[in-house]
Amino acid sequence: MYQKKIVFPYLIGTFLLTYIMWGTIILANQYGYLKYGTPLFYTFYVIGGLSPTILGYIVSKKEKAIRGLVPLVKEVFSIKQSLKYYVLILAFFAVFFGIPALIGKVENGVAWYLCIPLILAMIFFGGLEELGWRYTLQPALEKRFSFGVSTIITACVWGLWHLPLFFIEGMSKGMNFGLFFISVMGMAFALATIFRVSKSIWLCVLFHAMINAFSQTWIRSENLSGVCISTAAMVALSLYVVSVYKHTKTGQA
Repeated sequence: MYQKKIVFPYLIGTFLLTYIMWGTIILANQYGYLKYGTPLFYTFYVIGGLSPTILGYIVSKKEKAIRGLVPLVKEVFSIKQSLKYYVLILAFFAVFFGIPALIGKVENGVAWYLCIPLILAMIFFGGLEELGWRYTLQPALEKRFSFGVSTIITACVWGLWHLPLFFIEGMSKGMNFGLFFISVMGMAFALATIFRVSKSIWLCVLFHAMINAFSQTWIRSENLSGVCISTAAMVALSLYVVSVYKHTKTGQA
């Protein structure tokens, strides 16, 4: 029952709000309105992008999974975490960009030093999605399904949630949705693992923001083999870390 009270209201509300906001942009674009880069465009875009955050808070508060906004903000920005967990997100970061680079599938974008302010921006415009996907949805699914199945479900709905962006002028930049969807699977396993072993939503927010920011500097080419190998490596590392974590917890019991 707990799982249904969390999962369905969260997904229905999140998709409804996002698809209304982003769908309005798509429709307006057909008539020359809400053009990319205008203030009104960003208003609709940001509201749609914050729907996982908004619904994650609303649903979790209703089910008393959180005490209130102030305690939640403190938890979301709780940067004091064990060094080993920061090392873990760097490991996933290295796999995400390193494997495509090794096979020559990464192109240079903006200057690397611009990623520092970009990370700060991406925390609020991307990273805070994690309040919905990993903090709210994933744990609720794990009440009924295994870690792997829950992560696959989360990855699929997370990928589909992004779909309208591929129809908004100026947003997709020629990206292939199929390749993006495969990449999302690897990201979902990495983020689910980070939250599973650390219990820190901050680390998920930071990792999400880092990937978004550095994707502007190291642009992974639209190549099926590169994306598949990188995703497979992310999933493999994820399952290994979770396996070690379970063994360690069992040994401590």
